[in-house]
Amino acid sequence: MNRKLIGFACSLSLLLVLASCATTPKPNPDGSPYWTTSTPRNTRTLHYEVGSAKQSTPQLSLLRAESAAKDAIGRWASTTVDNALVTFVEEAGESLRTQQTLEVLQNVSVQTVNIALRGVSVAERYTAPDGTVWVLSSYPVKNLKDAYRQQTEALERKLAMEQAKSSLMMAYLESQLEKDVFEP
Repeated sequence: MNRKLIGFACSLSLLLVLASCATTPKPNPDGSPYWTTSTPRNTRTLHYEVGSAKQSTPQLSLLRAESAAKDAIGRWASTTVDNALVTFVEEAGESLRTQQTLEVLQNVSVQTVNIALRGVSVAERYTAPDGTVWVLSSYPVKNLKDAYRQQTEALERKLAMEQAKSSLMMAYLESQLEKDVFEP
């Protein structure tokens, strides 16, 4: 019985050691976190970016590093939305390749990214011995999807209003033309 208990304890200890190694990435040789040199892999739910800065004060360095990470997330989000819109236009064919439509879609892209970036959060911070501040930021992918959906719904409402306005203007024009008709 003692043998089984010792065997079980050894197995459990080995399992815990292996599990801790698998979940904690090794630091870099200089002692900095792994993410300062290798951005973590994105998941279905989170996108990661790293920013770094060395300014005259630690506070400025932190602000600049956070800004750099957020800028990187913004570039990723912009590219993602732009690619989705380009694919949509290409699949829709010539009917959507007008200058006005392309301008509207570009506006959707810019507005989506501006709205979406409100969900960026700092996952980790690290200050190197030389004063460089590193920031690992994460962004919920769901926020980009939600912002894109909100912008397309707003665009649909705007188009419906424009169509209603156009119909009303045509009806008014026709009524005015009818007034000018002289029948002998």
